[in-house]
Amino acid sequence: MNEKENRLLEAWRRQLAQEYRQLCWLYRVRLRLPLFEIREGQSRAGTWSPGLDTLSLASWLIRDHSWDVVLEVLKHEMSHQYVQQVLGRGGEMPHGPAFQEACDRLGVHPEFRAAQGAIPRLLAGKGGRSGGMLAKVEKLFALAESANEHEAALAMQKANAILRRYNLERLDRQAADYDYLIIHPGTKRIAAHQRAMAALLKDFFYVNVVIARQFEAQSGETLRVIELTGARENLAVAEHVYHFLSHRLEYLWREFRKSRGAMGREKNSYWLGVLNGFRGKLTSQDREARRADGDLTESSLVCASDPGLIRYYRARYPRLRTVQHSGPQVYADTYQAGQQEGKQLIIHKGVGTSDGNTGLLLADG
Repeated sequence: MNEKENRLLEAWRRQLAQEYRQLCWLYRVRLRLPLFEIREGQSRAGTWSPGLDTLSLASWLIRDHSWDVVLEVLKHEMSHQYVQQVLGRGGEMPHGPAFQEACDRLGVHPEFRAAQGAIPRLLAGKGGRSGGMLAKVEKLFALAESANEHEAALAMQKANAILRRYNLERLDRQAADYDYLIIHPGTKRIAAHQRAMAALLKDFFYVNVVIARQFEAQSGETLRVIELTGARENLAVAEHVYHFLSHRLEYLWREFRKSRGAMGREKNSYWLGVLNGFRGKLTSQDREARRADGDLTESSLVCASDPGLIRYYRARYPRLRTVQHSGPQVYADTYQAGQQEGKQLIIHKGVGTSDGNTGLLLADG
């Protein structure tokens, strides 16, 4: 192993210790800081050795998976430690009731509570009764590519109405498969236009949004990420909308700059204008949908009325703080030009889905 690899392994160990302390604070648990090992050739993703007070993770887990997956395995092993050191029930079945109680306390994702199995990808935009809704929305987004401006606008409006109706009906059923999804902008700070896109997802696409930090194992850097929580089908739609907007902003700016000779420093003003114009369009559509179905609940308040999502959200983020950000200065003319473009913006193309699981053995007994 060369010097660079040794430095990276040491960075991983330091980060795991830091994450461990943060998780103990986050979930208000007191555990003894263990010795952290990163093992080559270990088949299981993680092991907890109570006699040695050692928590081991496999090097392949860290190299081949995103850091949120590493954290779920870390919490799995911390739950074994919790059973032994806090509950004093180390003699029970390794993944029995005491372990499940510990997983509840440490917010372990349901798919990471088994003794072994495939490492989940942590979002399969599919499932049960939601598949029909996603298929309808995908068809309407495809229709929104129509050259007929009226037909395209109508398709997007219908897609929004289906999403709204589905989520209101889901509240009545009080049933949903909740999950989280992480968007990786790949930067150390979230730009103003990315925050504006995240706010659109929260207000109109039935997901909660948290701006967080996440360690990147390959580079050893800590970057900003956008975490979405919600019903899995809503996450699939929201992810599509985010990436569609990201690509569309780039395209619209190139066309605007070509036609107007705009300066590079005006780009953020234009992007914020586009997103503000699009927000106005979505607000109008939401108002029309509420009038049509006789329900006065704004789309932005549907998640706040979902008890299942509230429980999931609080379990995942037990200690959140709100930070206010002042709005950036903008070039007024460029911003207004962007607003006009945003009012015409139509989301199209399909909603992609994941095929489930990747990986090897999850964790030890």
